[in-house]
Amino acid sequence: MQKISPLRAGLDAFNRFKTARLQAKTNKMNDVNSNSTNPFGISFKGTMIQMDVFESSTKNNEVSNPIKAGLEKVNKFTASARMAAMNKINAIKENAVSFGRKIKENISNTYNKLATTEVNFDFLKNTSSSLQKKPVGELEDMFKSEIAKLEGK
Repeated sequence: MQKISPLRAGLDAFNRFKTARLQAKTNKMNDVNSNSTNPFGISFKGTMIQMDVFESSTKNNEVSNPIKAGLEKVNKFTASARMAAMNKINAIKENAVSFGRKIKENISNTYNKLATTEVNFDFLKNTSSSLQKKPVGELEDMFKSEIAKLEGK
């Protein structure tokens, strides 16, 4: 009895696969050739797709009146261009309106915030030169009142 090595077994399996694949390809080619009676057939991934060919009835009208066909194409083109321009103008208008609304809202929010904010210019009254001229007792009272304001908040 003959020993079978893994390499020999793999080679035998590959050869069987190769012959089966070649046989499948030749069968597929025979199938495609059997449908070759239709000259307008299309082969897609090995399968034959049957097609019917019809001649357009409007083609004769276009050949007889090419000026009319050309004018129709021009009219379609101008209508398309006009609609595209109108859509672009409307988009620009909407963007401008939304930008204006956003600016108006931001200005009104800022005004409301400023109306509720208290602005003090005490720092101008209490400069270092004016504080140096005050007596120590008065400075101590100012310091205690400021600390009390901070703790009260």
